[in-house]
Amino acid sequence: MKKLKHSKYKNTGILFEMLVRKLTSETMSSDKTVTVDIIKKYFGKNTELAKELQLYNSLIKEQHKTEARALDFIRTIRESYAHLNQSALKRQRYNLVKEISENFVFERVAKIHINNYKALASIYMLFEYKDSDNPKRLMECKNAVLEHTLLTEKKETLKPTLIEEFSKQEKATRLLTYKIMIDKFNDKYSVLSESQKQLLNKYITNVNDTEALREYVSEVIPTLKTKLSEHSKHITEKVTKIKVERLSEMLCNVETMKRLKESHIVSLMRYMDLIDELNRVHK
Repeated sequence: MKKLKHSKYKNTGILFEMLVRKLTSETMSSDKTVTVDIIKKYFGKNTELAKELQLYNSLIKEQHKTEARALDFIRTIRESYAHLNQSALKRQRYNLVKEISENFVFERVAKIHINNYKALASIYMLFEYKDSDNPKRLMECKNAVLEHTLLTEKKETLKPTLIEEFSKQEKATRLLTYKIMIDKFNDKYSVLSESQKQLLNKYITNVNDTEALREYVSEVIPTLKTKLSEHSKHITEKVTKIKVERLSEMLCNVETMKRLKESHIVSLMRYMDLIDELNRVHK
């Protein structure tokens, strides 16, 4: 029985998602980017990669009421993939990876978090291998894809989300609602210190770029530890001194984190609050 292997370098769906998420981060922090040009070049109209990406998207987005119809749809998509120009597909994918590597550190871009990674990896396996290569493993891949293509009763009866309701409103109403949301956000975070605002900004602009966010936080944590250590020297009350020293030890080690979450950022902001309070006490 053949051993099946997945490769980010060859998975067109994942390569595209990585570029889109990188573009999102760049758009929020800078107006200049080569990512747009790369996307247009390799996923523009009539490229073989664009045709393959459409097949990936069909399996991710199309939904069916019965398992039989969903499996039949998967079979049809696999047949369509087999009719693509495979030599042109491999050449375009190779050039795409090469261009990403020339403009960015590919290993770093590859660490960007992708929500539907499992489904995209499963689709790749279904495209690359035949059922006879490893029936059990390919059935697992089909089941993973079915989670996206098969409508459940729960999905069918879901009420419209807040975003869907918002999109149906008239333009003037949407603009007013948006302004109120921004005002509330500004009121909520107006009391943040500069260090907290900077941390929050980095989290928002790099939420998809895990490595960039990790690098920034890895610089923040040692600074916080140093400041807590310095303040500890000036604390005479024994219990408080022990608590501050303990908090310093509890500061998370960013190197051990697979992914930085909102809870980690909130925790760091609380540490910053504590240090600001200690600064006021030890003036």
